[in-house]
Amino acid sequence: MGCTSILVPILIDERDYDKDCDRDKDLKRNMTLPEKHSRSGLTLIEVMLALSILGIGLFVLVAGTAQGLAVVRAARLYDHAHGLLGRIEAEHPIRSEDIRPGVERGAFGYEHRDFSWEREIDYVGDEEDRLFVVTTRVIWSRRGRRGFEEVVTYRHLPEEEEE
Repeated sequence: MGCTSILVPILIDERDYDKDCDRDKDLKRNMTLPEKHSRSGLTLIEVMLALSILGIGLFVLVAGTAQGLAVVRAARLYDHAHGLLGRIEAEHPIRSEDIRPGVERGAFGYEHRDFSWEREIDYVGDEEDRLFVVTTRVIWSRRGRRGFEEVVTYRHLPEEEEE
C-alpha cells in the first residue's frame, strides 16, 4: 500500500497568530548566546605593572624628601655660621692700630662646639699702599663633613700725618 498525504486546511484566527509572533519575538529577545567565561580581576602582568609604577613613584618621593631635608640642614648651618660671623666682629673687632698681616684663630665655647673661626689679614699689592684684605671664616664639622662661611673685606689705612 502506498502512502498518501492529505492536506488539511487549518483555519487560524488572526489574533492568535499575532500573539504567537509576539511570543516568538520575546523569546528571541530574551535568548542570549552562552557567554564565554567572564573576566573578573586583574592579570599578573597588570598587577606587576601597577606595583612597579607605585614603587617608582615612592622612590622619587622619598629621594626628593631626603634631598629637601639635606638642603634645609645645610641652610640652617650656613645661617648659624652667618650669625657667628657677626659675633666675631662684635667680640674681636679690628682696630686700625692692631691691623697687621697674620692669622688669628678661636673657638666659640661649648654651646657651639662644632664651630671655630679664623681671621686672616694680608696685604693687597705693595706694603706702602696700606691696603689689606681681611678674610673672616667660620668653620664647622658635622658627621665627618667640613664646611665654612666666610666674609672678605678690604681695609685701607691712611698714612699717619706727621705733626
